[in-house]
This record gives sequence, structure tokens and C-alpha cells, in this order.
Amino acid sequence: MGGLSHYIEAEGIATAGISLVREHTERIKPPRALWVPFELGRPFGPPDHPEFQKDVLRSLLSLFGRESGPVLEDYQHESPVTDEADLAWSCVLPLPPSDAAGSPAEALRQALLQEAGNLAPWYAESVRRRGRSTFGLSGASTDEMDEIVDFLARLAAGEDPAPPQGLTDPMPQALRYVVDDVKAYYMEAANEQPGASTPGGVRMWRWFYHETRMGQVLYDIRDRLAAEQAARTAANGGTPPPGPPPPNLISARFAQRPESSNH
Repeated sequence: MGGLSHYIEAEGIATAGISLVREHTERIKPPRALWVPFELGRPFGPPDHPEFQKDVLRSLLSLFGRESGPVLEDYQHESPVTDEADLAWSCVLPLPPSDAAGSPAEALRQALLQEAGNLAPWYAESVRRRGRSTFGLSGASTDEMDEIVDFLARLAAGEDPAPPQGLTDPMPQALRYVVDDVKAYYMEAANEQPGASTPGGVRMWRWFYHETRMGQVLYDIRDRLAAEQAARTAANGGTPPPGPPPPNLISARFAQRPESSNH
């Protein structure tokens, strides 16, 4: 069910479920759902952490105290860090230089295109082997990666580009879905690199946010949107402006940007 655990489907029986993809749950509107900030396939967190898993279950069961819905609550704790293959795994993806073009936006665009191009064969092999991909939440396809890269690069560089064609939602929600698709592209490609063992989720996310040019660009976009929202709020006498707030593009565990990633 698109990232949701199975729900009990029986007339007259209260139901609750765990959500791993919050946007899907918002659209489906089940009676009661608990969103957890864990990697796909681990709705209760990592294995061999029974106390943590029981806490997730208790939080889920507490939703039965809500008599009407739909209810969607967020679980407030990150998944525990596990050793797994985190320390041994690496995905060597050299950061392309970002100062070879005439403007900051064009430099970022060229760097991102090179980076995404380096991942393309691994992504294609992942799709071939698995027969599926989680890319596509935004309505775009991987054939439009050049347009997506151009959009994100120019947004990070301070421009106001038009969103890529084919997006199924308006801004700013479309931005969140585009970024989710980019994350899927990078993660699925990195998992397919030759000779790689599958890493734990924390190591994979650290690679994406801290070791790729795309991760740096998402920090740039987040910081820009936050600054613009703060300025509009100040100009509005301290009241946030109408409309949805900027989407949160960075996982809470990696909210702090590493100093070495500034560019």
C-alpha cells in the first residue's frame, strides 16, 4: 500500500497502521496512522532492538484512543544507529568541480549532471534486476533527470526557475516529491554498485547528505527557503505568511550541515 503496513480490513473493527511514506498516508487518509522516520522495510526500526520496537508498537496502539479520524501522528524518535555494514560500506563518487562555468547556477548544474550521470548505469541495473523503482512520486520520470537537476541547481543558486514539466502537484509540495525521487535515484543506484554490500540506513543517508554534491545542494535549498520564510514572517509582524510552509528536505538526523560541505 505504497509504504504503509497492512491494515485490518473488517467492518466494525478499529484499524491502525504504520506509515513509512508520510505523503502517501496523507493522500490515502486511513483511520489512524503513525508515521515513523525509518528506512523502508523497517516499520519498527532496526532488528535486535526489542525495547525500541515495543515503544513504536505502544505508540501505534495508543492511536486507538482517538475515536474519530483520519489521524496521522508522527513518531518522535529516530531509529537507533546499528553497526551492520555501515562502517565498511562506501560509494566512491568524486565530487565534480563546481567552479568551471560562468555562473553559480550553471556550475552546479554541470556538477549535478556529471554526478547523476555517473550513477545512471547503476540505477539502470537496479531497475533491471529488481524490476521496479520507487522513483516517480513527483510524476516525473528518470528521462527528465536533466530537467530536475537544472531546476534544483538553479533553485540552490538563488534563482527562481520554473518547475520541471510533468509534476502532478503544485509548489511547494512538488519540490518535496521531486527531492524524494532524487533520493530514490541515488539510493537505488548506490546499492547496485559492483561489489557493494548493502549498508545500514544511517550509513547510506550519511553518504547521500554528506558525500554527494546533491546532498550539498539540498542543504542550500533548505537554507534558502528557511531564510525566505523567516523574512516573510518578519515582514508580516511575526505571523507566518498564508500557505504551506517550506517542505523539510533534510532528515532530522542530518539536520546539522557538516562544515566541510559548504561550497
